[in-house]
Amino acid sequence: MTPQEKFKKINKEYVLSDSTVNEYGFRLLTEGYQLDEFRKNPIGYYMHRREDGVALKWDELRVDNDKVIGVPVINLSNERGEQTYDEAENGFLNAASVGHIVVLEYSTDPELMLPGQTGPTITKWYNKECSLVDIPGNCNSLTKLYDAQENEINLVDLNINPVIMKKPSAAVLPDLYSVLKLADNADEQAMLAAVKHIVLKAEELELDNNKLRNDRNNLLQQIDDINRTHTKYEVAALLDKALEDKKVTRELKDKLATDYADNPEGLKSLISAMPAYRSIVENLKAAERDKTELQWNWDAFEANDPSGRKLRELKANNPERYQEIFKEKFGG
Repeated sequence: MTPQEKFKKINKEYVLSDSTVNEYGFRLLTEGYQLDEFRKNPIGYYMHRREDGVALKWDELRVDNDKVIGVPVINLSNERGEQTYDEAENGFLNAASVGHIVVLEYSTDPELMLPGQTGPTITKWYNKECSLVDIPGNCNSLTKLYDAQENEINLVDLNINPVIMKKPSAAVLPDLYSVLKLADNADEQAMLAAVKHIVLKAEELELDNNKLRNDRNNLLQQIDDINRTHTKYEVAALLDKALEDKKVTRELKDKLATDYADNPEGLKSLISAMPAYRSIVENLKAAERDKTELQWNWDAFEANDPSGRKLRELKANNPERYQEIFKEKFGG
């Protein structure tokens, strides 16, 4: 057999795949088909039976509208090559069936599902073989899906939980119509539309709740920022006053600003207990002034301090001297 006699091209085109729902409930989107991947090695088997060897390869592969189209070239070196060719030419093998499907992307969006679809919509994919079969979609190999790492997956792995609308029993129909706010003669499509509307509203409510949570968190953050700013300025004001009153030095002021950055109440208590700093000269002057004031009588206090503040201080700090000048002034 010459090289030219080892294969024969079938004189007709086959549809390898389209975007309709197959008998296993899922569908393969033609627009997501990676044709160049299959072109690298466009082989096929008879009825997906890999154990019987390669039965054909595909030529003139192309995508035409929603269909993947090709022409099979039969391998006559295969044990049943001649029989496969005759069956295809004579109309006994009229269908092609993609196998070893590699799923790159998929969707469970109800908007992409067609009537009768119970599985996912495969949105990006390619196949590693395409067999000639007597009944398309009839071989178990079609249901075998693989990920990009060649791990076999199935519909359960894809977390598919399709909503299959079945005719409710007559007993629950009134309640169902009432819950969904439908007319008594509503059909399955109306029920499905009502359910989708409820789901949409639930999603919108979730978005609103998320926005409220974000707004609340932003408000709490703003309050925290305001409180921190208030505390910062309160601590700064206390230390400025303490410096003005000569209760702290500039070095001590900087240290207290760090130590009490978040504790203005504690800083206030500490500063109130601090005596004012006075130089040696100021202390001498104060001592001399105190000594002089101790020699004042009642009239001297009133003459030097008409406000009466010093008399009140004398009464509080030196009640014996106060009683003494009081008796001198007023007797008894």
